[in-house]
Amino acid sequence: MADPSPTTDKAATTNVEDIEDVKERYSETPKHVEGNAFLISPDGTVRKLPVPSSDPNDPLNFSRWRKFGIVVACCWFSTMSLTLVGGLGSILGVFFGMYAPQGKTTNQIVWLSTMPSLFVGVGNYIILPFALLFGRRPAFLLAIIVTLGSTIGAALSNSYEGHLVARIIQGLATGSTESLLPLIISDITFLHERSFYFGCYWTSQNVITAVLNIASSYEVAALGWRWYYGILTIAIGIGLLLAFFFSFETRYQRAPTSIDGQVVFTDAFGVTHILSDEEGRERLAGIPEADTTIDAQVPMKSYLELIKPFESMTHDGPRLAIVSYVDMAKAFISPGILFAVMLAAISLGVPIAISLTYDTVLQKSYGWPANSVGLINVQLGSIPAAACAMFYAGWMGDKISLWLANRNNGVHLPEHRLIILLPGFVVGIIGLMVYAAGAQWPERYSWAAPVLGWSLFQFTFIVVIIVTTTFAAEVLPKNPGPALVVVVGTKNIVAFAASYGLVPMVQKYNYITAFSVLAGIFCAICSLGIPVYFFGPKWRAYISRRSS
Repeated sequence: MADPSPTTDKAATTNVEDIEDVKERYSETPKHVEGNAFLISPDGTVRKLPVPSSDPNDPLNFSRWRKFGIVVACCWFSTMSLTLVGGLGSILGVFFGMYAPQGKTTNQIVWLSTMPSLFVGVGNYIILPFALLFGRRPAFLLAIIVTLGSTIGAALSNSYEGHLVARIIQGLATGSTESLLPLIISDITFLHERSFYFGCYWTSQNVITAVLNIASSYEVAALGWRWYYGILTIAIGIGLLLAFFFSFETRYQRAPTSIDGQVVFTDAFGVTHILSDEEGRERLAGIPEADTTIDAQVPMKSYLELIKPFESMTHDGPRLAIVSYVDMAKAFISPGILFAVMLAAISLGVPIAISLTYDTVLQKSYGWPANSVGLINVQLGSIPAAACAMFYAGWMGDKISLWLANRNNGVHLPEHRLIILLPGFVVGIIGLMVYAAGAQWPERYSWAAPVLGWSLFQFTFIVVIIVTTTFAAEVLPKNPGPALVVVVGTKNIVAFAASYGLVPMVQKYNYITAFSVLAGIFCAICSLGIPVYFFGPKWRAYISRRSS
């Protein structure tokens, strides 16, 4: 590799500084380990990592309105598609009335609600390699078009089988909301901002989905189940327009550049790495020299250029797509990723399990009319829970991470994110048992018990999703895209398995037994966070030594 060209850009020099270069200032600072980031400078300022180039077309340099448009487009589609996939809980009784007389079993009818969630996980493993091959924007647009077509198909279906196939395709396309869209948000944000942006993303999903689920029970009672899909078809169509006009391509390859003794480069996954010159020469051998004067001369793309559906295939794209699957497999050797997968899976499996039962609990045990079941998401429901989770894991989460980094000589460890999970663990256990008690003993408690239990666990679920998504992107900094897919994709597959046996278990035993089993699994997985917190940095140091 030719020597990366030096630059005297003072702004860049201030923002880029590897851990090794501050040893003289912080004698306790450890040797650089992949995943650690020197986030706080000696004067207390927050460094901007990844480091933006001087190219105005670099996604990190997008104007505030461009970033806002991308985030809005991502939030809109994720909200509507996840409402589509997960919103049948409050109207499942309608489909029991339709398909049970046709000889369909309870499990088969429940598949209409659970199978899409399973295939959301499968879809993740298809969409990310496609995005690496063709770009983020065409992958996003294609996912919306497929979701739109399958929703129209579900609305027009005349058989259980056709309905189920449409639901499965919806799940596959919705996989983009849990891998591709978080990756797009990562492309346009700095490390110290990500909890906030991911918090906005996941919280908007839950708040707006909750509102739409409230409306769905009234909507189906007034207009029929086909209009459930009809209205979402209109909403997804709006999402297609938003994505086309405001979600620009965020794939960007930054050339290797030498800044104040470090080599900064962005790989094909859109990830920025900061290496010493020696490490850079070894790792980037064969990459041509970068001319840092070019970036400043590149004109900003016009709006018409930005909204082109497709720019070009990624250089060496087929190889990258194959390598992404290899990287996904490698991610499973990381204890941090395995923990994040299991925790995210059980935290999703529990709400799915509750959503399969609250329709029965509220109607049969507490006498709620069918069109009011969606109101479980109001009062003490998902909306206030999501708002609290967003404030805590999003805004406060970033503050806690910065505080911990400052205490650690300015070094941010991915494991610092796990501290934020502690209140969520406690609230989740309480929520599970409160819901189980309210479902089991309606004669002892009011309807507030299952509603409160559901709400408390919604808080836990959102906190876990925000933290595990951010943690996965940091704990494997070389491959955050595959790491995100492994966490968010596998969680849906495992969550399906965790929730699949709940209804039969309730029928065989009771609510207390079934949810106590789930609570035990949740506690066991949460406890694994302790060794991950203490031994995760040592594991990453060991892997770094082996890699070098």
